[in-house]
Amino acid sequence: MKLSGTIRVLYIEDDAGLARLIEKRLSREGFHVDLARTGADGLAEAGKQGYDAIIVDYNLPDLDGLEIIRRINQWEAAPAVLMLTGAGNEAVAVEAMKLGAADYVVKDAEAGYLNLISTIIGRAIEHKRLVENKKQWDAERERLIVELKEALANVKRLSGLLPICAACKKVRDDQGYWSQVEVYIHEHSEAAFTHSICPDCFTKLYPEHLRPK
Repeated sequence: MKLSGTIRVLYIEDDAGLARLIEKRLSREGFHVDLARTGADGLAEAGKQGYDAIIVDYNLPDLDGLEIIRRINQWEAAPAVLMLTGAGNEAVAVEAMKLGAADYVVKDAEAGYLNLISTIIGRAIEHKRLVENKKQWDAERERLIVELKEALANVKRLSGLLPICAACKKVRDDQGYWSQVEVYIHEHSEAAFTHSICPDCFTKLYPEHLRPK
């Protein structure tokens, strides 16, 4: 799998010879590889640098690989983590995946894993990116849903048939109470009222203010 840019990898391995072998192999394929001999050193290094992937051996002199995977995947922006070991078993593999390992690679006696390691790393990094993109998309989707719900909650609409008195023009609400039409509309919409007097009402109420024809 082709990934853009230089891929930075940290390999936590106490076997110096094997660590150098992996480093040379990946370096020839364009990876930048740093090495750490203990779990503590590996965690410290990983915390300082922006690695794309971390390869962890299962058996280390201070921390086992499972504990390292657990700690790294508690970070807010954890890189892809792979376990590479010759001493594990299916139970270890399952536990590693549960703790967040992107893959579990066995060091076979024929060293066939050396021909696959770069592909496995690339696949793990790409999968990690897809997962992170999905998380961001889901978070954005949830934010938009919340905003939409808030917007809908603030929108008041009048619809359907309104029972209105033919004489006084009061409106009957859902509870059976009658109220002034402007009160009802104000409570069920975003409309606001200002009051004035139309010409017909002015003639009826204030005839003394009319100019003689």
